[in-house]
Amino acid sequence: MYKVSLPISKSIANRILLLQAIHGDELMPVSADMPDDVIVLHDALRQLRDTYGTPDGFKQSQAASSRLQQAPLVLHLKNCGTALRFLQVHLDKCYPGVPVTLTGDPRLMERNGRPTTQTLSARILHGEDIPAEENESPYVTMSRCMAQSYSVDPRIANEPDWSAAAFWYEYVAIHGGELVLEGLKRDSLQGDKAVVQIYSRYFGVITSYLPEGVKIYKSTIPVRDQVVAIDFEHIPDLYPAIAYTCERMELTLRATGTSRLRFKESNRLTAVRLHEVRNDHRMAMALLCAGFPVPAEEQACVVKSYPRFWENFTRISTHSRRSNDGRTTVGRQSYLTLVTHATPVKGVNDDNLGKKHALSKLIRAASTEYVWLHDDDVVWPQVAGKADMTILEETEQAPDMIILPLRMESLSGHPSLLERLQIAEYTAIQELTVSSAQKGRPVMCSGANMIVRRKAWLACEGDLHPEIPSGDDMFLLEAMKKRGMRIAVTDEEDYTAVVRPTDSWRSLWHQRTRWAGKAPHYTDRDIRLAGGLTLTLMLLQIICPLFWIPNLAIELSLLRRAKGGRGGYTAGDVVLLSLVYPYYSLACVAGGLLSKRIW
Repeated sequence: MYKVSLPISKSIANRILLLQAIHGDELMPVSADMPDDVIVLHDALRQLRDTYGTPDGFKQSQAASSRLQQAPLVLHLKNCGTALRFLQVHLDKCYPGVPVTLTGDPRLMERNGRPTTQTLSARILHGEDIPAEENESPYVTMSRCMAQSYSVDPRIANEPDWSAAAFWYEYVAIHGGELVLEGLKRDSLQGDKAVVQIYSRYFGVITSYLPEGVKIYKSTIPVRDQVVAIDFEHIPDLYPAIAYTCERMELTLRATGTSRLRFKESNRLTAVRLHEVRNDHRMAMALLCAGFPVPAEEQACVVKSYPRFWENFTRISTHSRRSNDGRTTVGRQSYLTLVTHATPVKGVNDDNLGKKHALSKLIRAASTEYVWLHDDDVVWPQVAGKADMTILEETEQAPDMIILPLRMESLSGHPSLLERLQIAEYTAIQELTVSSAQKGRPVMCSGANMIVRRKAWLACEGDLHPEIPSGDDMFLLEAMKKRGMRIAVTDEEDYTAVVRPTDSWRSLWHQRTRWAGKAPHYTDRDIRLAGGLTLTLMLLQIICPLFWIPNLAIELSLLRRAKGGRGGYTAGDVVLLSLVYPYYSLACVAGGLLSKRIW
């Protein structure tokens, strides 16, 4: 899971700077990793203070009138509308009559002359008593709160930018995966935190608040609203990201309150429609996160609000590979460009006839050579939503099945004992799955995350035991091995789907006995041998506790080699699991043989 560093909120930072300038306090320091807009306002306020002193000093100075006679001070504000509006009010309130010229890029000059919420915010920050309106802009409300707070305690803390976070919500909605956005808070004053509700309702992106920020991931529940109706009056900066999310997900956007978009860094209504950057930082980031190209000469504009955007975007979109240790057998150089995603859902696409019926319908309806299978309760891998993804190694013979990795992860920051034991068990099982397949003798796989060649699946359909509604994945593995089909595997993090532990001992029992109940139907020699050896070791441990030592050594070896770290379990959990596992395994086998539970 990637952790994303966000820039500070330029809305909050610029208000802090203006309050510090108004009260004659020291301006907060700026650095190259801050948004360019913050640096622009900071430098302008510093030049103004260096030339004319603090506001109180200017008003009280005997030489104030003589200072007005000196050469005009020219402040170049680039394309920073906030700096322009704030300084226009600041000069009028604190430095009346000074010869200062505010200039900037041609686009800024086009935007000059019309009052905005920034103008109103600046007046409030300067102490004007302006009554609150019923439908007040969140930016104006932010200014009220900050002005009141500063009068009590000038040490206002900044926070990461929710406007910048919107592009990662866009990325996850379109491409899938999980990201942790560091530092974001539930109780933020920023209006663009509305992105949480918007992306949850319309695009299926779930937000989970953590001590270190928020985790976002794509829900497995299908999006139901085909029309996305949003008023952008108070959240204009979210428009590019939301517009391109709708376009990529083939949803209709019904946008209102868009009049202000014509006066942003670009005319965003036109720029979005034409897929043009127009030197607009939010246009560049929205296009890139949606998978659209951005000319190299226009990429630098993101520094206006997000200097480290390229660092984060490159790290997330350029998929990391393990070092060449011989473990990864499927790479990314490929001739495969599209797959169909198939998610069998009970009662939705199975006609209440079971998982295999659902899979048969989905795979027969697929128009691509390969089909990517997901269970409906997993978080899709990082690259699953990419329209241009490439996933297969170019070899003489393309694989008929690719076993993809799974990771069990708790939603809680503090997993329970039940969750930790499941995570440890699942980690060992997944390592066994990967390592056996890499040795050319696969004994396990999971339909929760797997890619199969469509014609290979159809060729094996008759061997999938239609009388058993589940078990399609293991029976498919057997059938493919019997036919000599090529089975590949990868353990690359970007192709890892996340599963959740069950929430009760009862649910765990039902799940495991259902798995074990299919064991007598397996005929593959490798699978039966692996199962037989496991049961033998369990029986020996029960008969002679000394066999617990080699059993623990085997489990620790699997867990030590497993990719992705511990994932929440402790060494004590592993010891406990190793002690109870023989009894637990035999009980599951016995329960599975007697159980009639199905998918």
